[in-house]
Amino acid sequence: MNTPHYVVRLGMVFSALFTLAYAPAQAAERGISIASAFESALAIDPELLAAEKRLESARYAIEAANSLTPEPLSLEGSYRSDRSFDNQGMREVELGVVAPVWLWGERKGSQNLANAELEMASLTTTLQKLELAQQVRQAYWNTIAAHLDVEIAQARLVGTQRLLSDVEKRVTAGDLAPVDQLQAHALHAQAKADFGNAVSNVSLLAAEFTALTGLPAGALSDPKIEGMLAFQNTLGLSEHPALLHAKQRVSLAQARRELAAIQSRPNPELGLAIVSDKGAFTAPEEKSLMIGTRIPLGSSAKHQSRILTTQADELAAQASLRKLESSLKARAQAAASSVNLFEELKKTAEERAKANQDAFVLIQKSFELGETDLPTLLRFEQQAFEAQRLARKATVEHAAKVSDHKQALGILPENNP
Repeated sequence: MNTPHYVVRLGMVFSALFTLAYAPAQAAERGISIASAFESALAIDPELLAAEKRLESARYAIEAANSLTPEPLSLEGSYRSDRSFDNQGMREVELGVVAPVWLWGERKGSQNLANAELEMASLTTTLQKLELAQQVRQAYWNTIAAHLDVEIAQARLVGTQRLLSDVEKRVTAGDLAPVDQLQAHALHAQAKADFGNAVSNVSLLAAEFTALTGLPAGALSDPKIEGMLAFQNTLGLSEHPALLHAKQRVSLAQARRELAAIQSRPNPELGLAIVSDKGAFTAPEEKSLMIGTRIPLGSSAKHQSRILTTQADELAAQASLRKLESSLKARAQAAASSVNLFEELKKTAEERAKANQDAFVLIQKSFELGETDLPTLLRFEQQAFEAQRLARKATVEHAAKVSDHKQALGILPENNP
């Protein structure tokens, strides 16, 4: 027969186990959000740190396209003398400026291309942020799930240790058989193995999370997921960063094709020079103004090669855009379906956990009255433990699927944490 002292201690053990299962989903305020982790990752990401320089480079390209000449002016000069030959005093000095000239429509085409490249650089930065957000979201929820496994495994380990101690005392007192002690030992050994595996897994994931965000993974032990669960889909895909980036890629390819069609030959040059010459020692010095030009004839083969290359790039960009539109729509629909599915799974897991808890409470009372043996109690304890573990995992998995849905819609954590 079970003593009241043993019953009290056993009840305390299992009540501690189930405290984890039914704690509120929104944890303590010290838990960091996805938005905080994302902002921290932005601050250390190498590509995004260099993004501002790329934007600045694109702005200077626009400034160059707005200039009066396609290339800077050049200064030319020459000096001619007969000093090393007849030495009759002949001298000639020429000093001038050469200015490249835009081809017809080239300046406008260059301006369009520069503006398209600036927009492309900006959209590329946004797309890189979205790709980083996907990594942060995945690392965030994987680490939270691993922390959850450790917490549950640790609670079970403590509970099985206390249960083992109580069973050993009761075996010594003759209240339980030695086989009950062996069963308690086996349960405790399994709990130790599960705890070791959980700790090993969370160590690896925590290292990855810290490398990605620069934040300690321990702060995720109390995640803020309430805002994630309240998310409602009110956005379409028209503003998806990947779609905007693909559309701009098409525009950029079109601008390059149009400019390549205009640039059929190198730029002509216009020169203006002052010439000072003297025919002999006794001759007067004469000055004159010289205007010159240079018009390259170009190469049709090279020009056609550039046009075909830009046309191929444009066709590839258009095909990629069509493929991406279908892909984004399919991903968004799949992510929305996953949210609905995991919401149902979460409700089912919570109902199962409650039913298993109620059953365990009844078996526990029966055990206290001596109507149920220890193997039956341990079996119901195992079932209740697995049910509450799945319930907590389902809550985190549902929040992760909502986060995946946001990712599929192109929503950054900084706007919708």
